[in-house]
Amino acid sequence: MSHLSQTESFTRHRSHSELANGANQPRVLALLLLSTIGGLLAATYSPPLPLPLLWPTLLAGAWLLLRNTRLAPVILAAFCALLAVAQYQRQIFPPLPAHHVARLPQGQPLTIEGRVQAINPGTGNLRIDLEAERLINDPARQALTGRLRLTIGEGNPHLQIGQRIRFRSRLRTPAPFGTPGEFDYGRYLAARNIYVTTYLDRAEAIVPFAAERGTGLLARLAALRRTIGQHIDLAVAPDQAALVRALVIGDRQLASTQRQQLAETGLSHLFAISGLHLGLLALLLYRVGRWLYRRSERLLLFMPPGRLLPTLLLPLLWLYLQLSGNALSTRRAFFMAVIGALLLLTGRRTSPLQALASVALAMLCSAPLSLFEPAWQLSMAGVGGILLLLPTWQRRIAALPRWWRWPSGLAATTLAATIATTPLILSHFHLLAPAGLLNNLLAVPLIGFGAVPLGLTGTLLDPLWPSAGAALYRLCGQICQLTLQGASQVSQGPLLSAKVCYLSPRILTGVAILSLSLLVPRWTGRWRYLRGPLLVAALLLLFLPQKTPQRLTITALSVGQGEALLLSRPKTGHYLIDGGGLYGSNFDVGARLVAPALARLGVASLEAVILTHDHPDHRQGLVEVLNHFPVKAFWSAQPLAELHPEIREPLQRHAIPLRTFAAGWTKLDQGTTGELAIYIPSQQAPKVNDRSLVLYARHGQDGLLLTGDLERQGVGDLLAHPPAGPVTLLKLPHHGSRYSEPWRLVEGLHPRQVFASSGRHNSYGLPHQQVTEALTEQGLRLHDTGRDGTLRFSSDGSGWRLQRWRKGLFR
Repeated sequence: MSHLSQTESFTRHRSHSELANGANQPRVLALLLLSTIGGLLAATYSPPLPLPLLWPTLLAGAWLLLRNTRLAPVILAAFCALLAVAQYQRQIFPPLPAHHVARLPQGQPLTIEGRVQAINPGTGNLRIDLEAERLINDPARQALTGRLRLTIGEGNPHLQIGQRIRFRSRLRTPAPFGTPGEFDYGRYLAARNIYVTTYLDRAEAIVPFAAERGTGLLARLAALRRTIGQHIDLAVAPDQAALVRALVIGDRQLASTQRQQLAETGLSHLFAISGLHLGLLALLLYRVGRWLYRRSERLLLFMPPGRLLPTLLLPLLWLYLQLSGNALSTRRAFFMAVIGALLLLTGRRTSPLQALASVALAMLCSAPLSLFEPAWQLSMAGVGGILLLLPTWQRRIAALPRWWRWPSGLAATTLAATIATTPLILSHFHLLAPAGLLNNLLAVPLIGFGAVPLGLTGTLLDPLWPSAGAALYRLCGQICQLTLQGASQVSQGPLLSAKVCYLSPRILTGVAILSLSLLVPRWTGRWRYLRGPLLVAALLLLFLPQKTPQRLTITALSVGQGEALLLSRPKTGHYLIDGGGLYGSNFDVGARLVAPALARLGVASLEAVILTHDHPDHRQGLVEVLNHFPVKAFWSAQPLAELHPEIREPLQRHAIPLRTFAAGWTKLDQGTTGELAIYIPSQQAPKVNDRSLVLYARHGQDGLLLTGDLERQGVGDLLAHPPAGPVTLLKLPHHGSRYSEPWRLVEGLHPRQVFASSGRHNSYGLPHQQVTEALTEQGLRLHDTGRDGTLRFSSDGSGWRLQRWRKGLFR
């Protein structure tokens, strides 16, 4: 009896221990995931860690010694965070071998041979990722390794994956503009193991070699993918073929109008292969496989099909993953399928959220920069929102009449994913598409259960019955086109049209907290009490009035070889002077740099947008701002009829008042501590630069003079009519050109600090060396956006403080 009691006690103790361990598993997983994410985020702001692998190793040893103490979770969290920092640094600054293509000299023409790894169509440009193979340096040849990205300005060389090419160009390391809110292109490339880029004006500069047939499995899958795409192009109308390719093989070579249409209708996710497509294929394969499985008595006796068959189907799903382009969202869905199949095989159970967290942690450990990919974030957030909210809503949906359950479930799924992904969409794409909820009710069944099965079936029939495959491709394309047309009609309804929103960090944080408060499951008692405080915090962030500037501040945005300046005046507001622009480039400086920078700096509206003179490098970036920011007035030296049409059109469409000024000085605001004035030189000057509007601002003892692109004549005119107050900070005219003779302004106005706007390594050689030397002789250091990135000068009235934008902060 005593022995039996001891046995029962031991069994009961073991079961309690197992239950405790099972209950702790989600907490440990959450700790590992959150610590890893925290470490990766901290790495973007912190300086490089010396001996990065040493600290995680020490913490691992400490955890082994203290794993049974209360310090164990803290040590484990620190270990994961520091390991993530080390992984981030190793991915961004890897130790490259001497024969790596990124170690070649830059700035001189080089002839390189490489093999095409990926082709990425962009907005007006074609981007090709290459695996470098050799450097052709006559008469010798040097073997190379490593990847590089080649951008082609015009034309299409019609290359194939795996094809070898040769070209001659200059290499350069990708460098950011150094502007708040800009897309981190260098980190994006580093995630793809690319650390050097090059550029060709025309596709004809590429020398292609004859395409070779690959022998490996991945090469054959790439060839099959290319063949399927060609067959789709032959069978389907041109405006529909790109949509069918996106659905069937993940080839998103969509026209810019199609991308915009998908974004505005909220249907972009349907044309990016993800869990929906993989799930449909898995369901089809499972139905066929189960029918075959049941034909074998031996298999049925060995294990039920529901346990073994999902694991047997994984190789086929992996083949589809490779065939469809191996996108991040598809990879996430495949990993979820792997975990689900293994759990079924072993007979274990786990919550879907725990499986998702495991997938996220595994992907971040293998590819840490995935965290910063919008596709990864949206995929994880969308699935997480569905898993959090749908179980609660499903109980109410189950009580509805049968004919209401399916549309209600679809609407609930769409709403859950929308709640979770809206903050990310606003942050990355600055777009709000209210029609997406309604459009998905129509589009998900048509695309998911109509177009996708038709396209996949067409792919299977194409080799055996080409005419039937082509017919299915055409039907798939017609369904896609009709779906988009219907969604576009819905999106034009009242309150449903898409809106571009450049939101400040405070507003984005409020939206994120609001989203989080809605995602708190009602059935989780402890978390339920967080809903109220989260809602209060969100409302405060969203609706509290914006603070007005307290100091006179000028922010020189780094926008390449152009100029964009943000003037912030105490207790008044913000003024944007010029918007930058790049000659001969389709790069939208306004949408990619200026507007995101204004949002990142917390600018919600502008007192005025000021155009100093109508040149592309000062004008182009203003179009996006005029279209999507509240602007009280537009100031210019030119009347409306003389402005460029791309400026005139948004002024008229948004009824923005235009204010012009008479020649000479016009004082707009003058007080005892502050002043704002505009100077208009003669508008009959032969050079447009010499007609540049000049702006003067004063706060206390500090005065700021912005001189546009004045050249010799304009500078002389300004010196003949100087501002009334002191000039302690001077922006050099015309990006520091020697033809402006800026040293004359320095000699006449005696500024204490000077700066210029220019592009990094620009072909004009600005600021000119003669200007720099002249300033040095007068004891002044020239601050330059091309070298230093975005600059911020702020004054409380008794001296200027300079800060530079570094690692996400002004420092």
